[in-house]
Amino acid sequence: MIYVIISVLMVGIFYFFTRLYLLKKSIKDAKEQLQEINEKLEENRIVRLSTPNRELEGLLSEINRSLQEIRLERVGFIKSEREFKQQIENISHDLRTPLTSMLGYLKIMDTSSLKVEEREDLQTVLRKAERLQELIHQFYDFSRLTAQDYPLDLESIDVTKILREVIADSYVELSAKQLDVMVQLPETEVRILGNADALQRVFQNLLQNAGRYAVSTLSVSVAEVEERVIICFKNDTKDINAQEVERIFERFYTVDKARSNGATGLGLTIAKEFTEKMGGSIKATVEEGKFLAIRLCCMKEM
Repeated sequence: MIYVIISVLMVGIFYFFTRLYLLKKSIKDAKEQLQEINEKLEENRIVRLSTPNRELEGLLSEINRSLQEIRLERVGFIKSEREFKQQIENISHDLRTPLTSMLGYLKIMDTSSLKVEEREDLQTVLRKAERLQELIHQFYDFSRLTAQDYPLDLESIDVTKILREVIADSYVELSAKQLDVMVQLPETEVRILGNADALQRVFQNLLQNAGRYAVSTLSVSVAEVEERVIICFKNDTKDINAQEVERIFERFYTVDKARSNGATGLGLTIAKEFTEKMGGSIKATVEEGKFLAIRLCCMKEM
């Protein structure tokens, strides 16, 4: 009789540990499936049990239902985001043509018969119109970049040539800020694989950012480090700290919350998008507690 009891106990223990092993295996398999699904959430997959288990089936049923709801919300968000970006692009495009015409008429106006005060007023209107044109360009670029509708043709380009041209074009704006501008560029060509128009846009946005926030100094330098090219824009500032610098590439983020300086929070976002589309990287740091340094890292064209 005792042998029968022992046999029954042994069978019970074996059954218990077998069930426990299968349960642990099912949980492990379900966990691995969830990890794979989370990495590719767009795929319409569900979690399945490798071994039938009544208790786990109810849990996984709720998990699969939640996954389906998450997918539906994500699809709706992506659709809304795409429509929003398309609306921005359309509005920006519709505004560009009439504004360009207005600027053309303002620039060719005969001011010889105007009084000094009237000429000054006209120049103010022209500056405001040019600033509005710049804002529209930023919204247009942003909408196309984030919609992945902005392919770039990459070729060998000279960084120093483009940078000299952009700095020369920005001379009046930087002079108006009375900034001490220091430029350190190699005398020889420094070539990277990139897009000339995109790189010009990046440099323009970085100089505009410096002109907006610099207190008294701005330095621009290009250095070759092994197979990389480092372009650095560095200016003193009183409006940013280590916590804020981590967010300056976020869209619509501005240090000046009131936007009293005309910033949209898109200039640096666009610079980052263009830089990454050219295969480079961009990073901002606060140095010595008062200098904002923005560095572009690009691969040299060998």
